[in-house]
Amino acid sequence: MAVIVEQAAPQAQTRSAVLWLIPLACAALGLLVRFLAYANTVDAASVANFAEGLCRWDCGWYVRLSEEGYDPFPVPSMINAGNWAFFPLYPLLVGALRMATGLPTMVVATATSILLSVVAARVAWPLLGREIRAYSLFCAFLLAGPFAVYFTTFYTEVLFLTLTLCVFAALQRRDYLAAGLFAALVSGTRIVGVFIVLAIVLQAWLDHRQRGGTRPGFISAVLKRPDILVAIFIAPLGLFTYMAYLHWHIGDALAFSHVQRAWGRATGNPLMYLWNALTNFPQGTWWPTVSQQLGAAWLVGIAMTIVMAARRQLPAALFCLVCLTLPLSAGLASMLRFVVGLAPVTVTAMTLLARSRVVYLVSLGVILVGGYFGTVGWLTGVLTLV
Repeated sequence: MAVIVEQAAPQAQTRSAVLWLIPLACAALGLLVRFLAYANTVDAASVANFAEGLCRWDCGWYVRLSEEGYDPFPVPSMINAGNWAFFPLYPLLVGALRMATGLPTMVVATATSILLSVVAARVAWPLLGREIRAYSLFCAFLLAGPFAVYFTTFYTEVLFLTLTLCVFAALQRRDYLAAGLFAALVSGTRIVGVFIVLAIVLQAWLDHRQRGGTRPGFISAVLKRPDILVAIFIAPLGLFTYMAYLHWHIGDALAFSHVQRAWGRATGNPLMYLWNALTNFPQGTWWPTVSQQLGAAWLVGIAMTIVMAARRQLPAALFCLVCLTLPLSAGLASMLRFVVGLAPVTVTAMTLLARSRVVYLVSLGVILVGGYFGTVGWLTGVLTLV
């Protein structure tokens, strides 16, 4: 027995080292691929300007937010939008690290995002079924894939994805208190993050029923579990804290929602938005329109959600359904980013692609090649990526 234990220890250490080496290797490869795309696309490209050069679209809002904080009301520059739509946790983190290190904002943000992506990959290992092919695909997708700019520059997707993985990894261990703590951070990262509390409640319900509990007895059973009760109550704490700040700062606790009008995001029928997007056919070309591509991205997200439900991963499926449906009710803008940043969707997709060795190898190649062209598209203004 002692011999078996002695042999198992080095094997566990080797596996742990491999699980860190894979995302680190993908991080290095991703940096190289994105720099080559940057150097071949941007005039006067240089290593010194690389991090700043990849800062596009909403990234500029996050940089200013981390350096200057939230706008007062009215906005001094008299633009038609304040920066209240952008949730505070990641800009606060980057701003604190910038002040601590004295480094430029985008250098700090890039390094932090890459580190978070590496951590996210490691946290996802048990959620990927501890399957090395799915794990390597997930690492490549985050750190070197066609949408790696979301996870390696200055966007909240990387923190949102990492914290979401932490919540579901904690729920997998039935560590409700840890899940609640991570959920509180998720709710301070993106507007839909608060709905992860639904996954915690549903997991508690499923556990209750599995133990033979009755429907009427669920509430009393939760009241006898301080860990579940605390988790449910602290899960929305990030959102409530931000709302309290906005109320104090500009007198509108819901400014993050009200300001969406400035971007033309009017609430409507989500099915009508989807139908209009998918039927917006191209003129004079075979390539799908931007709206069709965004609609297809939403459909992929829903397909992965259905797979989760079929696998009885009901808390993840519920969370994804809410996170996909609510943004759709305001249109398809940024939908691709929302889908690929939804951790359970990406995890599920990678597990499907890893089932066949041939599909796995092809997928890995496509992901890595896509890392170059995705960066080129990002730098040249492909609107689907915005």
